[in-house]
Amino acid sequence: MKILSLIFALITLSLIFFSCHTELVLGQYQLEYNIQIYADGSATWTIKQIGTNIQVSPDTYSAFVGKVRSLIEAAKNQTGRNMTADNLKITADVSGSYTAVKYQFDWKNFSKIEHERIIIGDVFEADVFSLLYSDGSLYITYPSQYAVETVSPIPPAQNASLQILEWYGTIDFKRGEPKIVLREKSAPPEFTDIIRQNAILITSLAALTAGFSASLYIFKRNKKKISHATKMPEYPNLLGIESDKDKIVKLLESAGGSLYQSAISDQCKFSRAKTSQLLTNLEKQGIVKRYKKGREKVVIVQKGRQD
Repeated sequence: MKILSLIFALITLSLIFFSCHTELVLGQYQLEYNIQIYADGSATWTIKQIGTNIQVSPDTYSAFVGKVRSLIEAAKNQTGRNMTADNLKITADVSGSYTAVKYQFDWKNFSKIEHERIIIGDVFEADVFSLLYSDGSLYITYPSQYAVETVSPIPPAQNASLQILEWYGTIDFKRGEPKIVLREKSAPPEFTDIIRQNAILITSLAALTAGFSASLYIFKRNKKKISHATKMPEYPNLLGIESDKDKIVKLLESAGGSLYQSAISDQCKFSRAKTSQLLTNLEKQGIVKRYKKGREKVVIVQKGRQD
């Protein structure tokens, strides 16, 4: 009996909790702020309310206009900048028990423009969200030609490709938040701009190159003159100085009359081409004879040769 009483009590408590929870959900609405930033410093605000028991009437529009006017006046006082709100409108879509209401207005001079940067934040010193509809998720979309330089607080979600910053709620923002600095993306410089900006450097390099070329030409010309002036005339071998051909013949004789052509090249310190040319001339004179042996050539001194 006690067990049945306990079960009945638990079921009763569950029903009470479910009833209260359902009433809470049906009485709430979802709120979303969307701010589209433009390059001229203006912004379009779109505020979306979705929920049950939302009543839309002419008084709703009047209340909305009053909120926006109060907001703009407070922001002007905080920033000292002139600003206006235009194109205020409300649209509503009812589906069953749910109503979706969209509030929209254009905020002129919403952001500051300084040195190719859009600076957002001073308007939030006016406690913007409390003056409107209190806490809600926030989406800020910025122009495609800009990139985020700094943002505070860091958004939980950020989509660089879609240019969107997202915060899940505004209730934790401090005065002056969020603070955002957008920097215009650098365009690639034109070729003429590069020339103009580096005119002095380019001129200096051109002068240096021309001077180097002239110096090199003069150096080569003078070197050629010196070479012609110091070149000694060729005289017959009257002093008995040993020629390259004599070196080859003596090497062959000292080796017993024959050697591989490669051995002659190595021992005389001649290149392969020079050795081949010298041996060809000696062959024509009948001093040596060559024949192939495998991949090599064997060189033989001819007996009874004419010196």
